Amino acid sequence: MNTIHMKTIHMNTMKPSSLLALCVASMLALTLSSCGGGGGSDDSFVGAANVSISLQPSEIDSGDRIELSAELSNVHENGIALKFRYPEGLKYVASSAFLLIETKEIDLTPTVNQSSTDNEMYLVFYIPQSSFRRGGKPYEGESGTVVLQLEGIDAISDGLVEVDPDVDDPDQPNATEFSVDTPEFDAQDKAYVTVVAQ
Repeated sequence: MNTIHMKTIHMNTMKPSSLLALCVASMLALTLSSCGGGGGSDDSFVGAANVSISLQPSEIDSGDRIELSAELSNVHENGIALKFRYPEGLKYVASSAFLLIETKEIDLTPTVNQSSTDNEMYLVFYIPQSSFRRGGKPYEGESGTVVLQLEGIDAISDGLVEVDPDVDDPDQPNATEFSVDTPEFDAQDKAYVTVVAQ
């Protein structure tokens, strides 16, 4: 009882600047201790994956193709739903997608390849974390690259190609996990594309 009383008196007699410093230090300690790992080498990362995309080339004529590359790392232990969104002036080239891990290529087939009512296309791949492991070793956040081709079929002026990785829900079948009506799409990276009609 006396100890609590002494601490209370001490806090009440502290200078405001000292009290502020103590509060900031306490909040920082709580924040750092609450961060969890996301299955990768960066212990503070808690998302589905780190991702960045690039297009080569970014401007084409209709009938030509673009190669899209999405580099992924820190893939969640449940695996990911890798979602792409792009204008209807582009179409996915069938059987063009693969996951590149160092020199190994793993063929990918989209679970979803569908347009929405707002004239945008959605392409979704489900990829397990195990696909990114090297030679059966534990996964340590290493990167891999999803490569696919898109073909220009109609004019696009400064359109967006976007990507959003989500954690794969182990309690839901992949075939019904995604809907274009409620895509829950939060772009993590984007690139601009132009298609010139011929």
